[in-house]
Amino acid sequence: MRTLYVDRKHAFLDHDSGALLVRVPGERPARVPLAGLERVVVRGAATLATGLLAALHEHDVGLVVLSGRRSEPTATLLGRPHADVAVKIAQLELVRDPAARLAYARRLLDAKLAGQLRLLGDLLDARPDQRRLLEAARGLLEATRGKLAEADLAGLLGLEGTAAAAFFQGLAAVLPPSLGFSGRNRRPPKDPVNACLSLGYALATHEAGRQAQLVGLDPMLGFLHAPVPGRPALACDLVEPVRCHVDRFVWRLFAEGRLRPEHARVTAEGCLLGKAGREIFYTAYEAELAALPRLLRQMATALVRELRARPLPEWLSC
Repeated sequence: MRTLYVDRKHAFLDHDSGALLVRVPGERPARVPLAGLERVVVRGAATLATGLLAALHEHDVGLVVLSGRRSEPTATLLGRPHADVAVKIAQLELVRDPAARLAYARRLLDAKLAGQLRLLGDLLDARPDQRRLLEAARGLLEATRGKLAEADLAGLLGLEGTAAAAFFQGLAAVLPPSLGFSGRNRRPPKDPVNACLSLGYALATHEAGRQAQLVGLDPMLGFLHAPVPGRPALACDLVEPVRCHVDRFVWRLFAEGRLRPEHARVTAEGCLLGKAGREIFYTAYEAELAALPRLLRQMATALVRELRARPLPEWLSC
C-alpha cells in the first residue's frame, strides 16, 4: 500500500515534475514521486495547490482530507472515472431490481458476520479467560446469521445492528478496562478504541470508493446501504465484509500496548488521538492492512463481472 500521510500544521502541498512536494515553514521540502503513489491522506489545516489536484486526478491517486478535530473525511478525490458507462447503468438496474438487490445485500452481510465470527474465535484462542462473554457473543452472531435468509432489506439492517452490538461486546471483553471501551460509539467517538475504529473505517471506506470508481462502478449507488445524498453507499457496502480486518488491527494495537490511553485525550468534542498516537496508527495501518486495497478491488471487480452478465435495458442498444 503506497500512502502518503500529511499531518502537519500549515503544510503546503504542490506538484512539480511528476512529484508531490510538501512544504512546511522552517523545514526542507519533502518530495514524493507520484509514480506508484496510491493515495494521500491530509489531516488538519493544510493548503493544496490546484496543480496538485489535477496531477492526482491524472495519476489516479486518491485523496482524503480529514477534519482536524474528529478526523472525519471532509473532502475526497477518487481518481479518474472509468470510461464504460454501461457498468453504471447495469448497477442502477440491479439497484432497481428488489430481488437482486436483496440477494446481493444478504451476501455482503453474511460475509461480514462470517468475518466477525472468525475474529471472535481468534480472540477466544488469545483470551480463554473471557470464554463466557466471547462464547455468548459468538452464539448471538451465529443465531443472527441464521436469520439472514428469511429477512427483507429492512430486516437485514436490523440484524446487522444486533450482530454488531454482540460483536463489540465480545471485543470489549478482551481490551484493557483502562480504555473505557464498552461498545461502538461515534460522531464523536468517546474512547481511544472508538477513535481508532472510526479512523480505520473512514480510510477503508475511502479506498472502497476509489476501487469502485476505478473499475467503473458508481460509489454512491449501493445495495445494502440505501443511496442517500452525501453517502458513498456502495463504498459502505464493500467495506462491510472487510471491517473485521480493521477490528483485528485495532484490537492488536491496544492488546499489544502499541497504543495506550495516554495516546489520546478526551474533550467536549469526543476522544481524539494525539499526534504520537496518529503516527503509530498510520505506520501500523500501512504495514498491517496492506492487503485491504486488493481485497476491495477483488470485490468491486467481481461485482462488475456480475453486472456485465446481466441483460442491459433495450434502449441502451438502440
